[in-house]
Amino acid sequence: MPTLRALYHLARADFLERARRYSFLITVGLTIYIAYLYLPPSDATYLGFSLGDIRGIYNSAWIGSIIAVLCSTLLIVPGFYLVKNAITRDMDTRVGEILTTTPISKWGYAVGKMLSNFAYLSAMVAVIAVAGIIMQVIRGEDLRIDLWRYLAPLILSTLPTMLVVSALAVLFETIPWLRGGFGNIVYGVLWLTVLITTIEMSESTGRLRVTNDPTGITPIVVSMLDTAREKYPEVESGFAISVVAVEGPIRTFTWNGAQWTAGAVSGRLLWIGVAIGLVSAGAAVFNRFDPSTERRRREKAEPALKDRDAVISAPSSIRRQLHLTPLDRRGGNFVDLFWRTWLAELRLMFKGVRWWWYSVALGLMIAGFFSPLDVARQYVLPAAWIWPVLLWSPMGSREARHRMEQLVFSAAHPLQRQLPAVWCAGFTLAVFTSAGYAVRLMVGGQQPALFPWLVGAAFIPSLALALGVWSRSSKLFEVAYLLLWYIGPMSRLPALDYMGVTDGAVDGGAVWYFLVLSFPLIGLAMAGWRRAT
Repeated sequence: MPTLRALYHLARADFLERARRYSFLITVGLTIYIAYLYLPPSDATYLGFSLGDIRGIYNSAWIGSIIAVLCSTLLIVPGFYLVKNAITRDMDTRVGEILTTTPISKWGYAVGKMLSNFAYLSAMVAVIAVAGIIMQVIRGEDLRIDLWRYLAPLILSTLPTMLVVSALAVLFETIPWLRGGFGNIVYGVLWLTVLITTIEMSESTGRLRVTNDPTGITPIVVSMLDTAREKYPEVESGFAISVVAVEGPIRTFTWNGAQWTAGAVSGRLLWIGVAIGLVSAGAAVFNRFDPSTERRRREKAEPALKDRDAVISAPSSIRRQLHLTPLDRRGGNFVDLFWRTWLAELRLMFKGVRWWWYSVALGLMIAGFFSPLDVARQYVLPAAWIWPVLLWSPMGSREARHRMEQLVFSAAHPLQRQLPAVWCAGFTLAVFTSAGYAVRLMVGGQQPALFPWLVGAAFIPSLALALGVWSRSSKLFEVAYLLLWYIGPMSRLPALDYMGVTDGAVDGGAVWYFLVLSFPLIGLAMAGWRRAT
C-alpha cells in the first residue's frame, strides 16, 4: 500500500504540473482543428479520412472511430514530445537528488512517470472525444448518440497506444543517447515506419494482424472496408489519412462500428504488456540520478574538482600580483564585424559534429549531383534537408539552454549583429548540404528551379530561429519540421511543399507563400529577442 500511495502521488504531481502548461491547450486545440478538417461537411469537395473516394455516415460509430484513428496515428507524435521531459526536468531542477533519498525504487519511479504520461495523454483524448460528440451534432447526419459505439474505439484502440507511447517516453529518457534531439529523430522515424507499414500492409493484403499493429486501428479499418464493399464492391483495400479531392457528390454508406471480438481485445491487451515491458527495461537501465554513471558528466566535473582543489590548497597568506592581458580591440566596419560573427556562429553550429556526419553529408552532395534530376529533386533533396535537423534545432534557443542570455544580450546591438549572423549560419548549412543538387540544376540548364531551392534554404532557418527563440527549446522545431517534411515534400502535398519538389508547389504558388512566410518568422524571432533584452 505505501508503494501504491507513492506511485499515485508521484504521477498526480507530475500530471498537474504539466496540465497547467499552455502546450497542453495548444496541442488539444490543434488536434480538434485537425479533427474538424478530417470530418468535412456533406457539401465539401474533399475527404479527410477516406476508403477510396467514399466515407461513412456521420454517426457515433464513424466519428468515434475516426477520432480514435487520428489520435492513434497523429496525436502520438506531439504527445510523445510533450511527455518526454519528466525525468529530464527532475534532473534539471535537482528534484531527482531528493527522490534518490526516498524509499521509492527505480521501477516504482519509472512506472510513476509512465502513469503520469498516460494520464496526460488520456486527458487530451478525453477533451478531443467531447469535441467529437459536438461535431456529430454540428454535422447533423445522425443525431442519435450511442456512447458505447462512440467510446469503444477510443478505449480499446487509442488508450493502449497511448500507454505504449508513455512507456516509450520513459525508456528514451532513461537512455542517455536517446534523451536529447537524436532520440526525437529516432522516434519520428519509428512513427513514420509504423504508419507507412500499416497503410501499405492494408493496401496489399486488406488484413492486418491485430498483434502486429501498435496503433490499434486494424479492427476499425478492416470492418469499415468490409461494410463498404457490401454497397460498393469496387472499393479496394487501403485507406487514406489525408486530404483527398472528390469530384461530384460524395458517396457514403452506413457503418455501425467494429466488432471487438475476443481476439481483437486480447491483441490490444498484448500491447499493454508491451508497455509494461518497455518501462521495465527503462527502469533497469535508469541510473537513479547518479552522475558518476555518465562519462560526459564525469569528465566535465573532473576539471572543476581539480580547480577547486587547487584553490583550496593554495596558502591564504600568499598574495600574488595580477597582470591582466590588454584586450586586443579589433576594429572594422559593419561587414567585417558581421563576417567574424557569422564565422563564429558557423563554428558553434558545427562544434562536436563527428566525421561520419560529414561523410553522409558529402555522400548526399555527390548523390545530388550525379543522380537523375527527378531522383535528385524528389528524394536526394529531402534527404539532404532532413540530415542537418539537429544542427538547425538549437538556433534561437542555444543562449537560453546554456544560460548565456545575459552575456549575449549585453553585447552591442545583438539584434542587428547576432541574430542575422545566426540566420545566415543556418542558411549556409542548408546551401552546403544541398550544394550538389544546386550544381546539378545549373549544369542541367534548370536555372528556374533554383528559386524554390533558395526559398527552402531560407525558410528552414527562419522557422528554426522563430520556434527556438519563442519556445527556448530545440524540441518544438524538431517536431514541427519533421511533420512538415513528411506531410509536405515526402507525401507530395503541394500546399506544404516548401522545397518545390512537386510541380504543383511551383505552379500553384506555394513556394511564394513560404518565401513570404519567412519574413514574419524572422520578425517573430527579432521580437522574441527584443523582449529578452
